Amino acid sequence: MKNILTAQRYSQAIVSGLDDKDINSILADVEIMSSSIKTEPELVDAVNSYLFPQDKRLEIALSMTLKLKNTELWKNLFGILIKKHRFNIVIDILQDLENKILDKKNQVKVELTIAHDLSEDVLDSISVTLKDILGKDVILDVKINPDILGGFVATTDSLLIDGSIKNNLVKLLKVKSKKKK
Repeated sequence: MKNILTAQRYSQAIVSGLDDKDINSILADVEIMSSSIKTEPELVDAVNSYLFPQDKRLEIALSMTLKLKNTELWKNLFGILIKKHRFNIVIDILQDLENKILDKKNQVKVELTIAHDLSEDVLDSISVTLKDILGKDVILDVKINPDILGGFVATTDSLLIDGSIKNNLVKLLKVKSKKKK
């Protein structure tokens, strides 16, 4: 919990210094870095390790920023995190930063899990319904999971809507087992 609160302070400091014109480029940078860290999670451990000197750790961290637009911002942030031996919270900072930027743009990212591919019309219909519920524009991150059998599961940081057939069957079985007692 302490790391999340610390990460929120760092992300708030970044967001408070942003111009509206910088928001999209920062968001793009966050998405690239988050993806990079997901594919190479050992990178964070290496940068946070005392096995390397501080300048080498900064060099490793900055290797993530080569394709980014706001390299000076990331260089400053990474330098601070490495100096304070807090690079392990970079994932939390990126997540919170993404949420704050999306909130500022009145958007929310929703992970939508479905059993199989759906048509664009159906996805649009789900998106409109979620927009009505959440009061924000919805960015869908669609994942396929046949285990839910059908329907969908929509997840944000603060909300879970489980409309899956699997969940409905589990509820039905619970009701039936209570009636038998």
